[in-house]
Amino acid sequence: MSARVVGWRVGVLCTVIASLASQALGAQARDSGAQQIARGFATSSDVTMRLYVPAGRVRVTTWARDSVHVRGTLSKNADMFGGGSRTHIKFGIETRVRGDTLLPNADWDVTVPAGSRLWLKMIDGDMHIGGVNGELELYAVRGAIVVEGVGGVTSVESIDAPVTVRAARGDVRIRGSRGRVVLDDVQGTLSVATVSGPVRLTRVAAEGRVETIGGAIDLIGGSLVGAMMELQTHSGAISLSLNAQQIPVLDLSSRAGPVLGEQLIGQAKHGQLMARSFKGRITVGAR
Repeated sequence: MSARVVGWRVGVLCTVIASLASQALGAQARDSGAQQIARGFATSSDVTMRLYVPAGRVRVTTWARDSVHVRGTLSKNADMFGGGSRTHIKFGIETRVRGDTLLPNADWDVTVPAGSRLWLKMIDGDMHIGGVNGELELYAVRGAIVVEGVGGVTSVESIDAPVTVRAARGDVRIRGSRGRVVLDDVQGTLSVATVSGPVRLTRVAAEGRVETIGGAIDLIGGSLVGAMMELQTHSGAISLSLNAQQIPVLDLSSRAGPVLGEQLIGQAKHGQLMARSFKGRITVGAR
């Protein structure tokens, strides 16, 4: 290898290292200017709340009080806004200086009544919601969305953010693009649609539909007693690993792909499962 090439590579490496160091120092500088926040709002037990945080982290938990409490930090380029009445409140963060291209950032823990109706939107950040039994509407472009121990109606929309829903009861609705969707221990009704994001369902006992264009669909265990589940994809593969003691009536077809695995005979008392793929394979097994 010539000295010129070696020198060029070393120069590129030094530039990358310098850039990463600059970013790290910038992040430290932003963190050093973080603002501490602690605010409370008196509300009803079923308050309707809208929360907007462009970037960062938001963790929502519940308590048995008729109030909302917010604590955490804000980046130095952010201002907090908020207010409302006992039944309807709205708060979030916005840029302090008009035209600032750096997203305002927050790291918040928000405590709400269990019966709240919550609308939360983020552009680039992580959200974790637990214990809300009212209504949830969650939106994110990037980051990650985790929902646990919820009831009522749960609606999630994501572009790149992976979505995880655990221990959910009621009506679960998820719309996504490229992010992965993981559903575990969901009971009630279910609607999932993604473009290329894969979908994994474990211990699901719900009636509904899962649809992707290119994303794979994996169904593991669960029960469809008294329910019908429809799985549909254009080019993604479908994998079924069913409860051997509760095999539902199966209706499986792939126009251009094979149907592989065990030849299982289901019973109507265990529900119905329909799987359709235009080009992907369908694999069936029991355990």
